[in-house]
Formats: sequence, structure tokens, C-alpha cells
Amino acid sequence: MKVYESTGTFNPGDGTFSITIQTTDISPDAFYISQYYNICNKNRYAIVGILETKDKDATDFSSYPPNELLIQEDVPFGDLDNSYVVAGDKDICDITSADEIVVYIHDGIGFDPTTNEDDNKYIENYKLGIYVHLAGGSPPGVGGPGSLND
Repeated sequence: MKVYESTGTFNPGDGTFSITIQTTDISPDAFYISQYYNICNKNRYAIVGILETKDKDATDFSSYPPNELLIQEDVPFGDLDNSYVVAGDKDICDITSADEIVVYIHDGIGFDPTTNEDDNKYIENYKLGIYVHLAGGSPPGVGGPGSLND
């Protein structure tokens, strides 16, 4: 999968956010966000969304054109998984219109950080602001022998 660009807005009064994600047309299958994680830390507000395909299609879409949009509207902050928030992190419910939310979209077919340590590490790294593939050539959720020097 490849995410080309995404833009979004949030409404602090309603405690919601909306996002438009540029993807690729894979009809008849379709993309969806299976889960949003609250990954705020003490310095910034942040969310990671897990992008999957409804039919669990594992095709490499990286060479497909950016010709489709996935629009998520009025997602409540209450829908965020808060299991990565610790004492001292910013509270996303305290956000104001002058603030910014960093949003990562992670492509992860079968993503499950509760049973897969590699998936868990992706979220921990996003929380730290690290968003590069640390396992050279490995797809999300799979361990690999690669390194940053591969």
C-alpha cells in the first residue's frame, strides 16, 4: 500500500477530527482505517491510523497511482485507543484550535499490536516521532533481518 498525502481538520469543541487520505483505487476491494491510536507525548498531540483493506489484500500497491480518496469524518476522540498514553503526556481532549495534531497513517494488513511485538514497536516508534521502516524491506507487522544501512 502507499499513502500519497493526507489532510485533516479537528474540532476541539466537539472532540472530533476528520481526515482525507489519498490512496489508490483497488476496486472491488477498499481501504479502511481499522483503528486509531492516541500517541500524544509530552511535546505534541499525535494520532496513528492503521490503514487496511477490507478483504485483507496483501498486494504491493506501492506502484499504483494516487487515484482514490478515503474520507473519515467526525471521528470522536473517544474512539482513539489510549493504551499508549502515559502520565505526563498531552491530553488530546485539552486541544485548542491553535494546536496541531500530527497524524501518521500506517499500512498494516492484519495489524495487531497486542499479539505482534513488531506491530507494537511501530506504534511506540510513531509516538517517539520515528516513522521510518527499521526492518529493511519488511512489510508492516513482520520482523526482518534488515538494518538502516541496507
